[in-house]
Amino acid sequence: MNFDTLIYIVEDDEGIGEVYLGALEDSYRVDIFATGGEFFTAFDKRRPDLIILDIMLPDMDGYQILSRIRECDERVPVIIVSAKSDEISFVKGLNRGADDYMAKPFSVLELLARVKAGLRRANLYVKVAGNFTVDNNTYRAAWHGQDLGLTLKEFKLLRMLIGRSGVTVSREELFREVWGEEFMGESRTLDMHMATLREKISTLGAPECIVTVRGIGYRFESV
Repeated sequence: MNFDTLIYIVEDDEGIGEVYLGALEDSYRVDIFATGGEFFTAFDKRRPDLIILDIMLPDMDGYQILSRIRECDERVPVIIVSAKSDEISFVKGLNRGADDYMAKPFSVLELLARVKAGLRRANLYVKVAGNFTVDNNTYRAAWHGQDLGLTLKEFKLLRMLIGRSGVTVSREELFREVWGEEFMGESRTLDMHMATLREKISTLGAPECIVTVRGIGYRFESV
């Protein structure tokens, strides 16, 4: 289960909405919107990790919504779902920036497989844990959307810890990953960089999330 993962679903059919909830809510945070207007109100406040988008909606069609999404976010995975299973609709969706296309009716297993694939592709570039985001495209890290202002080495440290959230990462592994060389047991370089990373996190009001495991290394704990 990963309740740090947020999925937005734009679907006006309550019955299909119940199918989505039944399939996804035990593993992810799920918000469903019946109109494009409701979706964009939430989207402007917080970006999800993945979007499932119906084509036929009461206030605007899914292609219009998709175009607007891509104007401000090029990377969030979008799966278009439609009763239109013809090739033209499929191509139109991809041309507007969709990552995947699923025709109704669909099976729960197909839905889960496509959601997992979309999130897996996204996680190659952006990792999220405990309201922290590390973006490998821009080498920026943020908490609740606020840029942490990290140096490259601080970014790499946080990226490695978040990528293995809940697991203690040894000093040797961190040193090898960030400095590209074997760890020197007496070096205080790692501890000094970790101290400045913690200070920058604390300055934004974020909770303490990096745990020191004495004699071994560090661990990121999602709060």
